Amino acid sequence: MEPSQPQLATRTGKDFIRRIWALFEVLLVALAGPVLVPIGFIFLNFGRAGILSDTRILFLFMASEACITLFLIVLCLRSRGESLRNIGWIWSNPGWEVLLGIGCVPLLFGSTLLVNIFFHFFLPDYVSTSNPLLELIESYGVLLLFLISSIFVGGIKEEIQRAFVLDRFERYLGAILLMPFLRISGRSSSEQDGRRVGIIVGLTLWSLFFAYGHALQGIDNAVGAGILGLCFGLLYIWRRNLVAPIVAHALFDVVTLLIFWFVMKNPG
Repeated sequence: MEPSQPQLATRTGKDFIRRIWALFEVLLVALAGPVLVPIGFIFLNFGRAGILSDTRILFLFMASEACITLFLIVLCLRSRGESLRNIGWIWSNPGWEVLLGIGCVPLLFGSTLLVNIFFHFFLPDYVSTSNPLLELIESYGVLLLFLISSIFVGGIKEEIQRAFVLDRFERYLGAILLMPFLRISGRSSSEQDGRRVGIIVGLTLWSLFFAYGHALQGIDNAVGAGILGLCFGLLYIWRRNLVAPIVAHALFDVVTLLIFWFVMKNPG
């Protein structure tokens, strides 16, 4: 039996509310940690300069932001009766996913190299002579803190965050993004159209946001980070499993730190 007009209107209204709530979830997960943690540290008399001057405070700052973000993601998932498993936290028989993540690391370094070559040839004025975060590593103790941060903040938090955002764009926000174009063209859309548009727009916007988050390290490094974020996102979309992106991201960051410390900072 076909639903009545009032039933259709009610269903449409509830669906629209779910989509708007998804947009709120994305903004919350993207901005709450980066906004609340700095405010908290200001109350503790730690401004930006104070945070960057003490690597232990910097580690606490990054870990706090990661914990708040992960807590909010779990909270948002549970509000819909979901869990991390719904966005790919699947660690049963992860062997192939782990190997795939490891295998992606050379490709990630290759993409970084291509970005560096591009900037050196076409935008030499924007080539960074140093990375201010890496330059903070002055001892094995600091290196250890950065390695832990690479795994927890980079590998785990950032990939769970990316998966959550892509999931919300794909399942809820694609239809909203399609609406203006459908009105102009007079076409109708299927759920599949909305999901396809949502995941593409979500990946693009989040890669740009990821690049902006690394702007402190220089424009070339920020662009490189955006390309890496795009690669991690594509890997997640392909596998629909968080294991490979987490392994690839964490291992890339760890190897980068080890190369910097043992080859560039302390050669020989």
